[in-house]
Amino acid sequence: MSIWDVCLTHDPVYGGIHRSVCNFARALDAGILSFDDRAIDRSGLREERPVVRVACRPRPVNRGCHWVSPGMAADAGRAVAGADLLVVHSLFRGHAPWAARWCREQARPYFSVLEGCLDPWGLAQKSLAKRIWLDAVGRRFLAGASRVIAATSREAAKAAAWVPADRLAVVHWPVAVPSIAGREAARHAFRAAHGIPEQARVLVFVGRLHPMKRPAHTVAAFLRAAAPACHLVMAGMEEGVSIASLRRLVPPEASGRVHVVGQLAPADVAAALHAADGFISLSYRENFGYSLAEALAGGLPVIVSPGHDLAHDVARDDAGGFPCGWLLPDDAEASAVAAIREFAAASAARLEVLGAAGRAWAADRLSFDRFRDDLRSLAATAIATRRGRR
Repeated sequence: MSIWDVCLTHDPVYGGIHRSVCNFARALDAGILSFDDRAIDRSGLREERPVVRVACRPRPVNRGCHWVSPGMAADAGRAVAGADLLVVHSLFRGHAPWAARWCREQARPYFSVLEGCLDPWGLAQKSLAKRIWLDAVGRRFLAGASRVIAATSREAAKAAAWVPADRLAVVHWPVAVPSIAGREAARHAFRAAHGIPEQARVLVFVGRLHPMKRPAHTVAAFLRAAAPACHLVMAGMEEGVSIASLRRLVPPEASGRVHVVGQLAPADVAAALHAADGFISLSYRENFGYSLAEALAGGLPVIVSPGHDLAHDVARDDAGGFPCGWLLPDDAEASAVAAIREFAAASAARLEVLGAAGRAWAADRLSFDRFRDDLRSLAATAIATRRGRR
C-alpha cells in the first residue's frame, strides 16, 4: 500500500497532533504531506518519516492554508502521485477538500482523522466560521471519506451528528508502557532538584498552560484541599496562562508545596511522572489526552475531569467505579477538592492497586501493535473496496 498522511504544518511544537500524524505514518509506513505555513525554517527538524512540505501561497494572507491555490495543488499532487490512500488530519482548512478532490479524480479512498475538531467545546470557538465551513464543504468531505477515525468512543459519539454512522471507527492512539527500572533513581533526583521531601505525596499536572486545561483551577483546588503532606507539580509550556500568574496564586505558607516548573524536556517529563504518586488534570476537554494516557501507562492513579474522553473508555470495576483513580462527576471545584483529599489520605497499597489497573489497561488497549493492526486492516479494506468498484 502506498499511503500519505495529509496535515497542516507538521512541527513538534504542535504537540498532540504532530505526535498523532507521526504515529499514523509509522503504523501505515506512510509519507507525510504538510501544507506548511513556512513561518520559520523547518529544514533542520528531525523527521521520523519522509515529509514533503507544500508552502501555503500566497503569503502571508494564506499562511493558515484556508484554501489550496493551483500552484499548491500541483505541488501536492506530484508528491502523492500513485498513492492508494490519503489519511487527512483535522478539518476547517483547504487541505481537506483538496485531498477529497484529488481522491475523487484518481478514484482513490481517503480517511478523515478528526483530531478533536467536532467536539462541541471546540466548535463553540469561532463557531460561525466553522459552521459555514462544515455546511459549505465539510459535510461532503466527511460523507465521502471511507472512514472517519476518532481516538475515543466519546469523540465518535460527538461526531455522529456530522458523520454517517457506518463511516465512524474508533482507534485509540498508542503510548508506550515505560519500564519501571530506574524509577526510584529518577524519583529521588527529581524530588531533590525541586525541594520535594521523599516522604511527601506528589500530584503532577503535565500539559499546556492553557485556559482550556484549567491550570489555575488546578492550583486553586489543590490549595483548598489543604493536604499538608501533599505537593503539586505543574509542568507545561505557557499558552495563555503564565507561570508567573500561577505562582501568584500560591500564598506564602503553601509556596513550598506548589512547584510550577514550566516546560520540561521529554526526559524530564518522564522523570516528573516517575517522581509523582498521582496525576491530575481538570481540563474542560481532552478528546484523547496523551498526558493522561502516559500517566496510566506509567502506573499512576489519576484525578481527571469528565472532559477526558479516554477515561470513559476504561472498563468499570465490579462495583461500577472507575478503577484507575478518580473520574470526577463534574467540573465543580468541590469535586476536585474531595478527590485530592481522598488521594492524600489513601494508603500506599490502595494507590498501588489503582495505578496497576491503569497500567494493565494501557498495555492492552493503547499498544502500538494494536493501533498498527487496526489501522492496516481499515486501510486494506478501504483500498480493496475501492478497487473492486473500478
